[in-house]
Amino acid sequence: MTSFNTLFNRMFQEKSRTVYLIYLIQAFASLCFSVWMIISMKGDPNVVVINVVINYHHEVTNHLIFYLLIFGVMMFSTSFFAYFVYWIISSIKNEKINRSQTWRLIPISDTKFLLSNFGTAFISYLWLMILEGITVAVTCLPVLTVNEVRKNFSRSQQLGTQDWWGLLGALVLVILLGYAWYAIVSLINLSSRSIMDFLPNGSSKFIMFIVRVVIILAIIWLLSKATTVVFGAIGNFIPFLVDGNNDLQMSGTLVAFLLFDVVVTLIDILLLNKFVEAKQN
Repeated sequence: MTSFNTLFNRMFQEKSRTVYLIYLIQAFASLCFSVWMIISMKGDPNVVVINVVINYHHEVTNHLIFYLLIFGVMMFSTSFFAYFVYWIISSIKNEKINRSQTWRLIPISDTKFLLSNFGTAFISYLWLMILEGITVAVTCLPVLTVNEVRKNFSRSQQLGTQDWWGLLGALVLVILLGYAWYAIVSLINLSSRSIMDFLPNGSSKFIMFIVRVVIILAIIWLLSKATTVVFGAIGNFIPFLVDGNNDLQMSGTLVAFLLFDVVVTLIDILLLNKFVEAKQN
């Protein structure tokens, strides 16, 4: 049997190539946008936008700092588009791996196989965020040499314990939502494939489209019903959730999404194991 770590590392290497490609394209596009903006300003950073970006009202003597700042802002701005592109590409790659005969021949359980597939896709996404974050931090860090910027940072209030718990809860929620995205996409693909195998003329793309639309509508309806039931059950079990306690409300939301991820994953494993056959690459 192949170990989970071995399979995880191999899948991560495969999906990290997409991350590097998206990152390089994003960096090149950000560089082009930065050069275009610098040319449009005729190379002079002493324009109105400087007051908005770094709140610095004096003459800018170090143009390199401002040019780096423009590139950092462009990297941050284009990151949202890069994330969207990654989610689409990684979802398609996940489903190809799920149905790939080469991957499915690896001696490992379907549970570990599916968790490795979902997990590597999300870890690769986090790796993309880290690469972009490091780039933005390095290019914007020289701005801290400006006295006015340092003063503004020193005047800002420090985050309290409750704020840090809120950030941690938001991070966990993002992780659960990211995992839910892959689980739902696999549910739609695996369930539609399973249904098509029992229908005549299974190669019809139109029938596949109709089946997937029906499944998506059914999933949306079930999610709305399940959300009401789960939150209602959690509210009855933890009556304090009806109060204005944000920490408890966040905890209830995290528990609900965790249960949702577990249930959808179990359904995906069942479909992958019992109904979906691998195909040749």
